[in-house]
Amino acid sequence: MAYDGIAKVQHYVPRFLLRNFGTGKKDKVHVFDKLTEKVFFPNVKNIAAESRFYDFEIEGLELTIEPGLSMVENFAKPIIKSILDADSLAHIRVDQRARLSIFLAIQFARTKWLREQFRHFPKQFEEMMRRREGEHADLSSIAQYIKVPDDNELALHSASFIAKAPGMFAKEFGNKLWALLATDSKHPFLIGDNPIGLQNMIDMGIGGNIGLAVHGIEIYFPLSPRRALAMWCPSYGDAFQIAAQNQGTGSFAHQMVEAIRTGMPLAYPQECVLNFNSLQVLHAERFVFSSNDDFSLAKDMVAADHCKGCLTVFQSVSTQ
Repeated sequence: MAYDGIAKVQHYVPRFLLRNFGTGKKDKVHVFDKLTEKVFFPNVKNIAAESRFYDFEIEGLELTIEPGLSMVENFAKPIIKSILDADSLAHIRVDQRARLSIFLAIQFARTKWLREQFRHFPKQFEEMMRRREGEHADLSSIAQYIKVPDDNELALHSASFIAKAPGMFAKEFGNKLWALLATDSKHPFLIGDNPIGLQNMIDMGIGGNIGLAVHGIEIYFPLSPRRALAMWCPSYGDAFQIAAQNQGTGSFAHQMVEAIRTGMPLAYPQECVLNFNSLQVLHAERFVFSSNDDFSLAKDMVAADHCKGCLTVFQSVSTQ
C-alpha cells in the first residue's frame, strides 16, 4: 500500500535483498523469531518492516525519508545483482564500490535494532549515573539526556542519524579488504533483521572493539543464501600474505589472498559459515531469515541465552 505515492509498509531490510533468500515466485521466506522461538513462512513484503517506520512530524508537518531510502536501494540493487550474476567482485568499478559503501552505511543506520538502542539508551544512562552519584542524586542538569523519547522523537532522531550515515560510515566500508564469500545450498548463509555482522578476533576487549574503524574489525553482509560480502580490516592484508607464504599454494590463507586480489569467490569452510550465521543471529533485533527452515543454530543460541533480545551496548555504532 502507498499514500501520496509513498509506501506505507516500510522495510528496514530492503525487500530486494530479502527476495534473494525467498523460495519461488511467491517471495516467501523462512523466519525464526528469537522472542517466541517460533518459525513461520511469510511473504517478504510483510517482514523486516513496519507501518510508516520512517515517517515523523515536525511542528505538525508530516515528513518521511522513505523516498530517499528507496533511491539508495535502487542504485545498490543492480550492483548487488551484477555481483551475483557474475559471481565476482572483479568488475565492480570504483564508483560502484563507493555507491555500495553508501548503501551499507545507510543499512547500518536504518535498522529496528539501532532504533531500539536509541530508545533504551537514556534509561541506561540514568541508571549508570545513579549508580555513580547515588539513587537520590539530583540529575536535573542532564535531564535532556535521560528523558525517554516518544515514538515520533525516535523516528526523527533515527532519520537524522540515517542522513548523516554516509558521511560518517561509508568510507569505513569502502576502505576495507573486500572478498566474495561462497557456500553451498546445504550450508546456506542466514540473514537477520540487522544484517551487518561485526566481529573482532584481535581486540576482544569490551568497549568499542567492534566499531567500524577499529583495528582488526571484520564486517560481513549476506547477499544470498550462497554468497556474502566480507570486508576485513586492511591490517589483515600483510597477515594473510605471510600466512599464504608459510602455508603454500592451495592453503586457505592463499585462497583468501587470491579472493581479495581477483574478486573471485572464496569457498568458505563450514565452520566459517557457522561463525557467519552466528553473527546474524546474535546481531538480529528479533528475526532471522533463511532459504530453508533449518534454524537449529538460532534455536541453540537462544536456548543458551546468547542472544535473547537485542544487544544493549553502542559498540557497533562507534567508529573510534
